[in-house]
Amino acid sequence: MSDARLISLAAGVVQEFPAEDAVRAAAPAGFNAAGIWCDTQTWNAATTRRVEEALAETGICPLDLEVVWLKPGEAPTAHDQMIDIGLELGVRNILCVSSEPEMTRTKKRFEHICRRAESGNTRIVLEFLAITEIRSLQQALEVVQDVAHPAGGILVDSLHLHRTGGSADDLGDIDPRLMPYIQLCDASAVLGDSSPEGLIEDALYLRQLPGEGDLALHDILDKLDPQLPLSLEIRSRELMQRSVGDPNARARIVFLAMQHFLRSSIA
Repeated sequence: MSDARLISLAAGVVQEFPAEDAVRAAAPAGFNAAGIWCDTQTWNAATTRRVEEALAETGICPLDLEVVWLKPGEAPTAHDQMIDIGLELGVRNILCVSSEPEMTRTKKRFEHICRRAESGNTRIVLEFLAITEIRSLQQALEVVQDVAHPAGGILVDSLHLHRTGGSADDLGDIDPRLMPYIQLCDASAVLGDSSPEGLIEDALYLRQLPGEGDLALHDILDKLDPQLPLSLEIRSRELMQRSVGDPNARARIVFLAMQHFLRSSIA
């Protein structure tokens, strides 16, 4: 990889396609990184080989693998398989969210997966969102700072930052070592339906391309290291309808929109 800033096609943008197709869609669109969606129920050794081949052929950096979703009642080793897959692929980060209601248990389980990942150069990043038990940037920081494992970090998603009452100003005091990358999308400032169902709909289908919505994305970028990797998390029903069955077209739409947005931010 060159020293250019990593701009990644998030796995959720092309989630209905095989992981290797998502990787192959990223490169011709202009991305130099991609996210990988891992369903451990269907993932096998052949899947790993196909993804490894796609990464080697394209030169794409595997920025992240998702998602480790901590749930109450699970065994401590419930997500070891996904961590091992991430290590085998050489991903930089593995995304984690938690529905575990006990903060103490969340910390213990987060520490376990960090320890599982410590043999590789892979970070475990804890994402906060309103539909989980880690509902704010402050809670995510509490977990990561209390666990204090070098593999641990946080993941900020511009949509979830806004929906949980945060702002760009909250990012200024974060130790940059705790935030290895950020997810970006645009969205409407006000969510019409704030029920759990509405929040899920918002996160999975109503995101917008950068510059199309109301979020203070320029302010967020101004708070960040200009080389911090960006993952474009544009999960959008409208975007899917514009590119049915074509991950390449979808990736191009997203990259061109981000390219235009970044140019406008320095104009």
